[in-house]
Amino acid sequence: MALESKRRFLVTGAAGSLGSTLMRVLGDSAIGVDLPELDITDGASVSEMVESVDPEWIINCAAVTDVDLCERDPELAFRVNRDGTALLADTGRRLLTISTDHVFGGGPPRSTPYTESDATSPVNIYGESKLQGEKAAVRRNPDVIIVRTSWLYSDRSGLIPFLWNTLTDKGGVRAVGDQIAALTYVPDLAAAIIELIDQGSGGLYHAVNNSSLTPFDAAVMLSEYTGGEVARVTWTDLGLDAPRPLYSVLASEKGVILPGMENALDRWRRCNA
Repeated sequence: MALESKRRFLVTGAAGSLGSTLMRVLGDSAIGVDLPELDITDGASVSEMVESVDPEWIINCAAVTDVDLCERDPELAFRVNRDGTALLADTGRRLLTISTDHVFGGGPPRSTPYTESDATSPVNIYGESKLQGEKAAVRRNPDVIIVRTSWLYSDRSGLIPFLWNTLTDKGGVRAVGDQIAALTYVPDLAAAIIELIDQGSGGLYHAVNNSSLTPFDAAVMLSEYTGGEVARVTWTDLGLDAPRPLYSVLASEKGVILPGMENALDRWRRCNA
């Protein structure tokens, strides 16, 4: 990490897996906030916090990421994911905000990864609200950095810990076999974020561990270590509120390279299994 010591960071959503990891990486140069300290949908709250902290950079990890909740409550989704991001961009500070692979998946069927120049096509409210947040941020602050990612997992949260723990504790797991995306290990994403801030150039970037798989595929891989049965299900079987993109694999044409999926999973397993 080559961040200049004079830089000061405000990390929103600091209680989440990515936000808390960034706080550990940034150390004393960062102030982390989450609800109820900061409501990014409240302009006065945002202004007061930014004036108090006086950051050079805001790293926005705050979002409504529950895909089904977004579908049930679109007003909440757009208030946080679009309007909250816009308020942070309005502060005039350098902003890096996190977006999602769910901005894709609604176009013609495909089997090649989406890069930064591909047209967007959300299939659910979550994806649309995050896409509108991207657009709102760029309109207000052309220097914004937008980082799209997918299927985040950390030491204790996300798809991989869920599958591992369920296989270990219950001897089997049901896993979706009709959604293909890419896994992203949170420490690797945090390192990529720091590198993009060091480079300083605004723009849109995709950042994932190089991979293309279903949750079922991931569960089968993990079961080689845990044992247990893996049952394939579909999103229709689960009867959830929001549709999912059947294919939303990300790749970067801008040179953002994270370690491969196998490397990341091996490091996760050695630290947590």
